[in-house]
Amino acid sequence: MDESTDVAGLAILMVIVRYPYLVSFHEDLLLCRPLPSTTTGTEIFKLLDEFFAENSILWDNCVDMCTDGAKAMTGKMSDAIVKIKGKAKGCRNSHCILHRHALAMKKMPPFIKEVRDETVKIINFIKSRPKNNRFFKILCDDMGSLHTSLLLHTEIRWLSRGKSLISLFELRNEVGIFLRDNDFALGEKL
Repeated sequence: MDESTDVAGLAILMVIVRYPYLVSFHEDLLLCRPLPSTTTGTEIFKLLDEFFAENSILWDNCVDMCTDGAKAMTGKMSDAIVKIKGKAKGCRNSHCILHRHALAMKKMPPFIKEVRDETVKIINFIKSRPKNNRFFKILCDDMGSLHTSLLLHTEIRWLSRGKSLISLFELRNEVGIFLRDNDFALGEKL
């Protein structure tokens, strides 16, 4: 369960459900709805409780809740988890492993941070300028590359960090040629 705010400032509650089906587990988006006013635990629970009632879902089917650790979700008295546990007596809660990983990555060693920061600058030099992006695609096509585009890294979407590095590594020869041709300062770092 996660509450997030989109680029227009709209607060959205998303709940993904994991359930046993046949011989394995499946995951599906259970709900994705805007929060009408505030993003408090009470509002989050109210929206979820209404959804359960509308769709005849029993609270007893809820055995574990995984959240990002935000105060609205995990506060001590009036948070969503406390209210859910009031309805689903056997429900447990846990902190999302992806958010733990994001927090751990904030304290990376300086040499790894430097490599990552330079990688982001290289990718942004190509991706954030439409002309550079078009010429890079043409270069990749001419070289018969498996990929023709780099993945843009953003701090907001921290999961993109690893995928950006993989993308840059797979296109390292093409990127090296492109940076040398464009006389980019970090070209020698590649």
